Amino acid sequence: MRQTTYSKAIKASILAKMMAPNAPSVVELAKEFNIPYQTAYSWKTAVLKKKNVTQLNVPQRPHDKSPEAKLQAVIDTMGKTEQEQGAYCRAHGIYSHHLDAWKKQILENLGVTSTKEHKAENQRTSKEIKKLKRDLERKDKALAEVSALLILKKKADLLWGVDEDA
Repeated sequence: MRQTTYSKAIKASILAKMMAPNAPSVVELAKEFNIPYQTAYSWKTAVLKKKNVTQLNVPQRPHDKSPEAKLQAVIDTMGKTEQEQGAYCRAHGIYSHHLDAWKKQILENLGVTSTKEHKAENQRTSKEIKKLKRDLERKDKALAEVSALLILKKKADLLWGVDEDA
């Protein structure tokens, strides 16, 4: 039987995901990468058995970064040109859209968002609420009409009897 070998890059990326904070289970990762879960477990135990292993030498994923690291990245790239930001992003293994998202996230947490954005969002939600209220009112009226007709039909059937032709 032929033994499958995996490249160092694949093994490193799987181990990085395995050792990351809030990492998925080994079985989930094995399914995701289509490898036997025993192989993934053996890789993990081999890494954990190494002495003085606190961190793997693989880059951390952008969404695994701490809020402090995200804030530091935003601060470090403030006022830099696109080329300087690009160099920073390459050095730290992130993309410029991560910086934009983190900056927006920080501003939202601080409550420093644009008033125009708030007004536009409030207008959209108020329009949606009005539309939903109109729909609900229309449906309530239709339901009341149908139930009144049903009650009238039952009363008519009781008074005159059920029509045998129907």
